[in-house]
Amino acid sequence: MKEMMKFFTISVLVILFSCSNQNAILLEPKGQVSQVEESAERVVTTLKETDFFKEPTSFVVSKNFKSDYPVDNSFSTNDSDVLQKAIDDISSQGGGKLYIPKGNYSFSEVSLKSNVHLRIDSKAVFRPAEIPDKRNKNYTMFKVVNEKSKTPVQNVSICGVNGKFTVDLRYTKTEFLNVRIIQSFNVTNFKYTNLIVRDKFSKFSVLTFNGIKIGNRVYGPNKGLIKNIELYGSDYGYGVVQLQLAKKLLFKNLYGEGGATLRIETHNKVLRELGTYDLVDEIYGRNIRSENGNCALMLSPHFIDQGKVDVRNIKSIGSGFAVRINKGFANPEEAALGLKAGSFSDESVVKNVSATYSKTKAQIKPKHYKYMPCNLRQFIQKDPITLFPHGDSYNGPSIAAVLYNPNYKVNITDKDVSIEGFQKGLEIVTDDDMKTDNECGL
Repeated sequence: MKEMMKFFTISVLVILFSCSNQNAILLEPKGQVSQVEESAERVVTTLKETDFFKEPTSFVVSKNFKSDYPVDNSFSTNDSDVLQKAIDDISSQGGGKLYIPKGNYSFSEVSLKSNVHLRIDSKAVFRPAEIPDKRNKNYTMFKVVNEKSKTPVQNVSICGVNGKFTVDLRYTKTEFLNVRIIQSFNVTNFKYTNLIVRDKFSKFSVLTFNGIKIGNRVYGPNKGLIKNIELYGSDYGYGVVQLQLAKKLLFKNLYGEGGATLRIETHNKVLRELGTYDLVDEIYGRNIRSENGNCALMLSPHFIDQGKVDVRNIKSIGSGFAVRINKGFANPEEAALGLKAGSFSDESVVKNVSATYSKTKAQIKPKHYKYMPCNLRQFIQKDPITLFPHGDSYNGPSIAAVLYNPNYKVNITDKDVSIEGFQKGLEIVTDDDMKTDNECGL
């Protein structure tokens, strides 16, 4: 890659989130990065997981899902109503903990209530309950939302204990693969940790964060900790996280085989009324990994001028990219409403990126072939990876560590990026690097 700095302006407060004071990082002074500012006095600040989620100090009620409720540990039994009753029981008594021991369970459309904490044994396995009226329709296993009030769901968690519990989608019929695992709307002080998802190209991301309109305002998630999540077998267009609307979230230790691990893309129709919601802001990611997928991190603001995103320690192994930073845009329908190309704040930070090349295992789409070196295009597979849900992605070579083509500014340079196995110069590619097949002589 050209030995030049690719600016996307930065007025940076560079903050590393950590559980201990030993992991502090220096903050750049505010203002555009320059040699003068780089030599300016630096300040040390440490933020902790407790800035995002405060654990309960005690539980009013503690129940065991297997001993206190009628479950048989058979996947063929829909346990949704029983789990909902357990959650409602605990909520009505002031909140508490529900322990789900090892065993097999099937759930769909379960609502988490305020002050209820699910503690799930690492040997528990969940599958979606295949409810007939959800056939070929969108649904979720767990939803976290208060649909009737602007008062959010508060103080909730879904956590594996003694390791990660499993959600297994491999045996779910295709007509029931339009499923999200946890769908979050107006919720505050929440935690999701220690989860493995075994997928087979389902339609949605594991965790989705979005807004719900109540009255004249749109409310989304605020203050949450999401960590230690693994996904295997994702479709190109989905992944571990899809974030449309949220504020002050910390994502740590996310791994995705396939798909986009942390996808911050904001284009839902409920967001078209600008000024009716708080912007995406104070979104932090640490240790975000992708293998044989689309990318580890994707930023795409669509038609909204969003706040700050700070993601560090990003790694891809055999994926199309480690990072995609996409330009904002408004489609014709959005432009007719007066919406324009969006952006992320110039305080946003993307650093410590590494990418390892694969000749055949990346998930890629034809729209990105133009960024690939001409001599590698022969290795793109002719048949799509899977026909469901879209049939428009293909296995082929990794393209670059970073795809950078925004119409807003973030600070990233080649020194922030390391590559292994790639041709020289593929740390960061831009629109200046595009070549059509005709220009390649193909």
